[in-house]
Amino acid sequence: MKMFVSVLVGLSFCMHVVGETMQVREDFAADPGWIGVNNVPDPGIVQTKTQDFGFSATNYAGGAVGEIGGRVCRSFTPAAYWKNIPNRTLEDRLAASGRLSVTESSGGAGVLIGWFNHGSRGWRTPNSLAFRIDGESGKFRVFFEYGTQNWQTGGGQTFEGPYQTTKTPLLVADGTAHLWRLEYDPSGAGDDGEITFYLDDQAYTAALLPGHKAGGAVFDRFGILNQQISGTELTVYLDDVRTEDQSDDFTVDPHWEGVGNKVTFQDRIVRPFHDFGYRNSNRAGGQPGEAGGIFWRIESWDPEHAGYYAAPVGRLNLNQPLRASGKLAMQAGAADSALLVGWFNSRTYIGGPPANFLGILIEGPSRIGHYFRPIYHTSDDIRGGLEEGPLVRADDKVHNWSVSYDPSANNGIGKIVAVFDGESLLLDLTPAARKGNAAFDRFGFLSWQRGGHCVEMHFDDLEYTAEEGVM
Repeated sequence: MKMFVSVLVGLSFCMHVVGETMQVREDFAADPGWIGVNNVPDPGIVQTKTQDFGFSATNYAGGAVGEIGGRVCRSFTPAAYWKNIPNRTLEDRLAASGRLSVTESSGGAGVLIGWFNHGSRGWRTPNSLAFRIDGESGKFRVFFEYGTQNWQTGGGQTFEGPYQTTKTPLLVADGTAHLWRLEYDPSGAGDDGEITFYLDDQAYTAALLPGHKAGGAVFDRFGILNQQISGTELTVYLDDVRTEDQSDDFTVDPHWEGVGNKVTFQDRIVRPFHDFGYRNSNRAGGQPGEAGGIFWRIESWDPEHAGYYAAPVGRLNLNQPLRASGKLAMQAGAADSALLVGWFNSRTYIGGPPANFLGILIEGPSRIGHYFRPIYHTSDDIRGGLEEGPLVRADDKVHNWSVSYDPSANNGIGKIVAVFDGESLLLDLTPAARKGNAAFDRFGFLSWQRGGHCVEMHFDDLEYTAEEGVM
């Protein structure tokens, strides 16, 4: 660890007079011994799971003996069974059909069936156009969705709001065979592109969101892909599958390819148990040693799973200049996931965002991906932040970032400047926020409490403001 000290005059806050501050640099060449709260899981949460799907000499879905499918587990560990196809994009007309049968289902299960890419990973999967079977206890629903190469997503949903397009029936997982057909018309919906899904002759449609077709996607596989988020399992079979001009009746083994579809493994990524902290890895660049891991976005009513990993910084507040910088890289980013990095208070770290916070939120709507954007939240519940920012992709690329706060800017009210790979973002504080002030005693990483899924991200070569004499 290297520390570079800069002298700054502090002002009184909470009866504590802050003197000089310093910039602390942490390269994580060794474990820094930061404080962790609920940031690592108990070993007892590990689950043994079995993926067992592919060709099957059965006939649950109807027709002659022979079909594909079996038990599919929802897990961050990828599992797939597919046939290779010529490259297709969102500029091509697509169609597939067949029969399906769900014989067992549990709550929290999910599987995708359709077009995807050899590099498709994660929930709300990029480079995919598929229907999704969502399990409930002894029952299931069937939806459809797509993901572009830029992690933009959409499709048929069940929630109310501007993107609500369909409510499919709740079906019993009793082995009954159902007819399905999935079509994509690139010229539909005013040339935005339109998906139509038929289930037992009932049609459901959804347009691609404006601009998503232009974002593009490449499909080089058709088949079965597990939903890559923590969950349980269901058993599904498919028969008489037709894609474009090719029909598969599976009376003999089609010798499709598979990865992870016939394995028993230990699943260590289990919602809502975070797993982040010091790592002897170098995903964010540089030499081995960094901070990060799995961060869950958890429910607001679940404070016992709120977590952080951070360094003490003494006592800081909004009357002092603050600056932090470093490198980051995202390895996996399910839709509706998030994390915070910045200054916060160890007594008020629960929330989305928590009171007494200034820093960066990495989060965004599922139709977009993950924005990098500055936010703040004062001690008296006044908050502010940008709605958008540069996008962070789950592509392992290393990015440079910084965030600084100047209390004298914005006519003495205060301004935050965040920078991501050279792109600057400006956020002015309001007079009420500056008056409300905030107290910080930690710098590091925090979970976000709004309910959702998880992101895997790592950080290195951090520099941050602390009160002199703390380290």
